[in-house]
Amino acid sequence: MKIIYYVLLSISLIFSLSCCDEITGDYRQSQNQNIDTSKNARNILLEDYTGFKCGNCPSAAEIAHEIELRYPGRIILLSVHAGYFAEPTTSHPYDFRTPEGNDWDVAFGISDIGNPNGMVNRIKYDDSYVITPSKWDAAVLSLLNTEPDLKLEIKAYYSLSRKEISVDAVLTYLKNGLPSHNFVACILEDSIVQYQIDYRKTPQDIEDYVHNHVFRATMNSTWGEPLSANEIKAGTVIKKNCKYIISDSKGWRIDKLRIVAFVHDNSTKEILQSEETD
Repeated sequence: MKIIYYVLLSISLIFSLSCCDEITGDYRQSQNQNIDTSKNARNILLEDYTGFKCGNCPSAAEIAHEIELRYPGRIILLSVHAGYFAEPTTSHPYDFRTPEGNDWDVAFGISDIGNPNGMVNRIKYDDSYVITPSKWDAAVLSLLNTEPDLKLEIKAYYSLSRKEISVDAVLTYLKNGLPSHNFVACILEDSIVQYQIDYRKTPQDIEDYVHNHVFRATMNSTWGEPLSANEIKAGTVIKKNCKYIISDSKGWRIDKLRIVAFVHDNSTKEILQSEETD
């Protein structure tokens, strides 16, 4: 697909909970759509809950990256900074936390158990949503061969004049769906150089640690928006569009941002399908 995107320095994003079914204006399409239209595979979202004060978290991030490489095109990573280990300090005031990440952290009780920990498609594995990094690979394997409920295709755009990110999503149901199915669009940022403790290193204080897959915000609230008020029949195609307005307050870099979108059952919390793009 054609690729045109703008590199903007020292810009950031603010919430805009607007999702609709149309897109107009001078938008530019993103690169790397990562859409497999031939196999209808089920992608797996691996959420790594972390914090810069967590000295064991860098090794967990490496485990997540190794899993991503092991199953190319099937694993989507989301690094969520929440809880005590992500709380800023006087010497390190940079704040990775987000309201939505805090909501997820509390809802699933992740900080209560401690970091590093995470979730795999928000399923219960060994009777718990919260899965230790040593079990992430096994949890991923348990899902890789499961049939998807739907196919999800996304494209992301940026309007220079409007300072607006827009995401188009097309959802094609392969099985019947439920009114409890919600759509969530997330923004994350790669290659953020900030402080991190790493117990494996000497000294342990890493001033120039590179944080990747950092969750920044959702485009349509913590739990997303319902796709239908009624049962969704197999074969149904649903189109969504979400917008997110840019401000100049946080310094996020548009060329390092990625979009992760997923559909989940808001009753069980299980993620049914996910996709990502630059």
